[in-house]
Amino acid sequence: MSYLGTTQTLFVNEVSNEGAYLDGHELGEVFLPSHEIKHELEAGDSVSVFIFLDNANLATATTKKPLAQVGEYALLRVKEINSIGAFLDWGLEKDVLAPFNEQKPRMQEGYSYLVRLYLDNASGRICASNNFNRFLNKTEPEYAPLQEVQLIVAGKTDIGYKVIIEEAHFGVIFYNMVFKNMFVGQRLTGYVQKVREDGKIDVILEKPGMAKVSELGEKIMDKLKHEGGVLA
Repeated sequence: MSYLGTTQTLFVNEVSNEGAYLDGHELGEVFLPSHEIKHELEAGDSVSVFIFLDNANLATATTKKPLAQVGEYALLRVKEINSIGAFLDWGLEKDVLAPFNEQKPRMQEGYSYLVRLYLDNASGRICASNNFNRFLNKTEPEYAPLQEVQLIVAGKTDIGYKVIIEEAHFGVIFYNMVFKNMFVGQRLTGYVQKVREDGKIDVILEKPGMAKVSELGEKIMDKLKHEGGVLA
């Protein structure tokens, strides 16, 4: 697996006035500029860094932490749009590119969008995409009824909120099942209500009443066992 676009702990091969040269394994040496070094390093030391390609396509490291890594989702703001796409602020000096063919819908400067970071196979560069169809629903959903799942709010539709389930499938929370404020990029816990025959997934934010009662009963029984059969 490529280290590009991820945080890794690498060993220092050599230190110079310009910076440190790290062992990037299949990437070869990875350069960590001197202004990124927070404490004195020597050959043989290890350091946690995020790895990306610089403008010369050389593997470079930073000790800063981006808002997302390759394979992760984040809500990022568009700083600039030019002839090749939109550039988004992800917490590093060099902004991340969302090519036009990866924008759905087309992005506008100053607005924030939920995106997924990916590694472009042709260039090796880290890019952003809000064309989630290319990443999701690649496997058959095998969720049990009322299974607890982690959600990311992806947007609003005519019938409800579109959510990403376990970073693997699309789902929907119908408006009549929403009793709290929700926003794009929000992460929350939910429960699978139903997987339909066509593979679409209905999600709810709270378990139905009986399931809640059952869960409460289990907690009471656990406390009884812990307290020797007597509740204080």
